[in-house]
Amino acid sequence: MEKIHVAIVEDLDDFRVRYSRLINATQSFVCLPEHQFSCCEDSTNTLLSDPRIKVVIQDIGMPKGHINGIASMQQIKHKRPDLLFMIATVYVDDLYLFEALCAGADSYLLKTDPDAVFMHHLQELALENGRPFSGALMRRILDVFRSQESDPNKIKPSPIQTKILDTILEGEINDLPYSNEELAEKLKRDIKDVTREVRAIYKMLHVNNRKEMIRKYQTLKVRFFGFN
Repeated sequence: MEKIHVAIVEDLDDFRVRYSRLINATQSFVCLPEHQFSCCEDSTNTLLSDPRIKVVIQDIGMPKGHINGIASMQQIKHKRPDLLFMIATVYVDDLYLFEALCAGADSYLLKTDPDAVFMHHLQELALENGRPFSGALMRRILDVFRSQESDPNKIKPSPIQTKILDTILEGEINDLPYSNEELAEKLKRDIKDVTREVRAIYKMLHVNNRKEMIRKYQTLKVRFFGFN
């Protein structure tokens, strides 16, 4: 049987060695040296051009490059939707988890999971058409959905809050971050009203700054809670 080619995008040598050894010790999978990368930028051309690669083990935090694993995966998935991505990370933060799902992750594994769990998930993903997740992460996903089902309006923004969020997001996308004063002028609202609504949004989304607010709103808007 022809082996399934797996690529690894991981900045830490120990984890690249660990995963490649596990993969190459099997009869079903192979990870060639030229399919092992320490930053996302180095992996892009190969992942897009080498049809042998069917699965990518992708880290999220990639300090050696200028793009993280989620953004890289999203770009590659757009051009190669058939490529299966298994996120392997230390991050258990809700935002990273939901961002990865929205970007197209097919599986999500914690680096603290045992080798046997890693191999079981790889086999389930590549050979059984499954979408395996670490148990702790799956419980977290279920908890979030259950909390939303019990209180569907818990994090629904009001119309003016939606306008504020969309305007802030638009500004960030265009590299034009708006201050509260600029938001008030653009939306033709009183500065006190805008400041009060921004504070309410922080509280609603459980965030402490604009960056966190934008990330969480993007994640929620894209897929999970049906924002218009």
